[in-house]
Amino acid sequence: MAAGSEAASGQGARSSTAALEASLDRRFQAVSNTMESIQGLSSWCIENKKHYGLVVRYWMKWLKKCE
Repeated sequence: MAAGSEAASGQGARSSTAALEASLDRRFQAVSNTMESIQGLSSWCIENKKHYGLVVRYWMKWLKKCE
């Protein structure tokens, strides 16, 4: 039974990661050159700092797209 609960928690982690990735894509796509937009993105990053690795990867991905 423990293995089943571990599999379920792993699947939940994957779905939350997928949701976080989708949210990051939307946020980076929508960010603009306004103070409000940048502050909103910065606040969101701080609120989700435990996922810093994913945030940095997506930040770099979007920076490369903009070059």
